[in-house]
Amino acid sequence: MARRETAARRYAEAAFEIGRSDRTLDAWERDLEALGAALRHPELRQLVEHPAVAFGDKERVLRRVVGDGVGEGVGAQALNLVLLMIRRGRPGAIDRMIAHFAELLRRERGIALAEVRTALPLDEKQRGAVAERLAQLTGQQVQMNEMVDKSLIGGIAVRIGDTLYDASVRNRLERLRARLTAV
Repeated sequence: MARRETAARRYAEAAFEIGRSDRTLDAWERDLEALGAALRHPELRQLVEHPAVAFGDKERVLRRVVGDGVGEGVGAQALNLVLLMIRRGRPGAIDRMIAHFAELLRRERGIALAEVRTALPLDEKQRGAVAERLAQLTGQQVQMNEMVDKSLIGGIAVRIGDTLYDASVRNRLERLRARLTAV
């Protein structure tokens, strides 16, 4: 697993550096998202990861699905990167490479990724208030991934990087219980 993580990081960093030097980060982002979406289809994923299928067949099918890298479809560089990973026996690292590329891109753009867990879904007004408060806390623009977690009972828990902001009812009850049992 660590080997896949390392390989994914290296490929992502290489793609990011190429995109930054060529000023094509937006195109790389779009193309890698399209390739990731295509590879989420179970049949295509199974074909790409199957060791008995020849690389030429995998390449032909992938080019047919996402475009040939010329004109319509994904760009040639992103497609060639994914094909290189497949050729080198690393198709399982493609998703992590795309995720790491997205993280590098967010850092470059000064955007923090926040995992927001709430007991109930947020409405637009609440979502805007949470995003504004998180932007104040981090000093960065915030991209929120929202999840409903009924175990929180109420309130909100937010993770940004290694920092956890927990204002959930469950957390408050646990702290209260710890104080009462310590007496």
